[in-house]
Amino acid sequence: MIEVVEAGRWTTIQDRGRPGLERFGIPSGGAADWFAAAVANRIVGNHEDAALLECTAAGPSLRFDSDAVVAVTGGQSAGIANWQAVPIARGSSLMVGTMAPGLRSYVAVRGGIDVPLVLGSRSFCQRGTFGGGFGRPLAKRDELAIGRMAELDAITTPWPESHRLPARGPWEIRVIAGPQVDAFADNALQRLGATACRVTPEIDRMGLRLETAALRLQAKEIVTAPMTAGAIQVTPSGGLIVLHVDHQSTGGYPVIATVISADLPLLAQARPGDTVRFRSVEHAEAARAWRRLTGWLELDQ
Repeated sequence: MIEVVEAGRWTTIQDRGRPGLERFGIPSGGAADWFAAAVANRIVGNHEDAALLECTAAGPSLRFDSDAVVAVTGGQSAGIANWQAVPIARGSSLMVGTMAPGLRSYVAVRGGIDVPLVLGSRSFCQRGTFGGGFGRPLAKRDELAIGRMAELDAITTPWPESHRLPARGPWEIRVIAGPQVDAFADNALQRLGATACRVTPEIDRMGLRLETAALRLQAKEIVTAPMTAGAIQVTPSGGLIVLHVDHQSTGGYPVIATVISADLPLLAQARPGDTVRFRSVEHAEAARAWRRLTGWLELDQ
């Protein structure tokens, strides 16, 4: 068991989520920075979909009642060596601490976090307040069971820096044209790419609201349509909302572009005040970026 001594600011249990249920109004969810989560599991020898902890801004303090192997990835934590396997002795504590740079870090434990499956996943769903063992973020004195799901050899050397994503902005985010791009003026996508956007404090796992003074994208009204993670909605005032893993399943704002899956982890690390620029790419480049990241996860150590 792991005892939660201090819960941190917003610590939840996540895995790969619940893809395929959005038609029922249930978000896919899962780790916001799917790449950092997959690497953390890979380091300790878990399968990539093992449940682990997602820590936001400030992580928890944990006490272990048995020997364990852990890894912390994503946003830089001052409390432990990052991007490598770390042995934890029975009775010892781990303090994740604040993230700098980055916004979210991931704590994987060899064997995974053992909480009940809900709709095929152990992830906490923010919108539905279910899953994650408790139906809420972790709280002080919670107890977490360590599972028996480790399948691979733990990696004995630090994860190479060349195979990590940056945890510090400014960010260049690649996008493909959105389903309602024709609702905008002909040059709207180019104008979007030429404009710097600032991340506002209005961010969570559902999405990020971006602010820009130089961009006004007027669009025709649309019928409420299905939404996906990475969709960039444009509000009537010209503001931008980028949907993330716990997004709503439908929306009425037109979507000018969609963030490619390989760059969603970057948005998971964006902090208020960071600068974001979007770059339009073709589907072939998006596919190559995806193959590149998934290829890194197969790194032969």
